[in-house]
Amino acid sequence: MVQKTSQSELTRLRKDQNKARQDEIFGGLSPEERAEYNGKAEQIHKLESEIQASTVAEKRLQFAKSEESNQWN
Repeated sequence: MVQKTSQSELTRLRKDQNKARQDEIFGGLSPEERAEYNGKAEQIHKLESEIQASTVAEKRLQFAKSEESNQWN
């Protein structure tokens, strides 16, 4: 559940970043817009790290369950 929420937030932030890049090309960014862009870039990095950590944890749990099941057999 948390991963889906993080994924949707990541998608939203990436769309915002793409729009900001287009705005920058056609008119530049103000210092405030640049700060917002950089803040969103940091959020994207953080969310990507959280999603990756969550995925690794899920795979480890599945592997541990599989190993436990194999030991019983």
